[in-house]
Amino acid sequence: MLEGFGPAEAEGFASGIETRDDAGHIPFAGGLLLQSVDFFTPIVDDPRRFGQIAAANAFSDVYAMGGQALTALNLVAWPCSLDLAALREVLEGGLEKVEEAGASLLGGHSVQDDEPKYGLAVTGWVETDRVVRNAGARPGDRLVLTKPLGLGILATALKRDLVTEADVEEAVETAARLNRGASEAMRAVGVSAATDVTGYGLLGHLGEMLAASGVGAVVRRSAAPVWDGASGLAAEGCYPGGLDANRDHVLDRVLRDGVSEEDLLPLYDPQTSGGLLIAVAEERAEDLVAELKVRGERADVVGEIVAGTGMRVVR
Repeated sequence: MLEGFGPAEAEGFASGIETRDDAGHIPFAGGLLLQSVDFFTPIVDDPRRFGQIAAANAFSDVYAMGGQALTALNLVAWPCSLDLAALREVLEGGLEKVEEAGASLLGGHSVQDDEPKYGLAVTGWVETDRVVRNAGARPGDRLVLTKPLGLGILATALKRDLVTEADVEEAVETAARLNRGASEAMRAVGVSAATDVTGYGLLGHLGEMLAASGVGAVVRRSAAPVWDGASGLAAEGCYPGGLDANRDHVLDRVLRDGVSEEDLLPLYDPQTSGGLLIAVAEERAEDLVAELKVRGERADVVGEIVAGTGMRVVR
């Protein structure tokens, strides 16, 4: 569908569309100006927490490329039937994350809609020689994931009253956490490639990295962190519709090796404000794990890059 929507040919122009980089980029001030946008419907009932998660999610694209956030613009869709006090809480939650990111909120845009939606358009910057793209993964690289999977499953269970907000509080708190620390860790170590794990799930975003890099990967299911209860809920059929779409999108590139189809469900699960998936040279993997832990981030080595194509999921 996006064929032909790439940038016009221009000297010095960069884009990110070609390899589906997390943020668009263009040369600016001796580095690259990064631009991204994201917004969605509530996944929790608490308006402030919704605002925090949506904002943290919007900043992730800049962090996945090793950049720093500069500015943000609010994007709001709101039903007139809902209390504006709730909208203010959403915006306050978003502002908290903008300030935590060290960025400046410059305004935004709002429209009336039947369903509430919130997010940010974010501008960032990164040095040209320190940008991290989704292209660049090499055979032998280790794959490190910084947040557990399964938030989409838990959010669906919450909507169906199968779990309580207390049951998913840790997962929700983690979703509201910026990927800033993880980005700083990979900048400190130097990595081959990275992406954030969001709507296309772990295997979907990994697939984009592999296609951009011209390589394949082995993923160890037992090493992939999943929120408590998410695997069981998914096996019982409680998961978002986007999971099926994600599975269908990558099915011809995924080989199961001693792993059941049910075991793969969390790896297809669409995440909201998920972690970074980082490809790092084997000799630097321990350093990256250490840097992540120093910053209070999770660090799970979930697989490795191999020659060839596609994704093989093993026990």
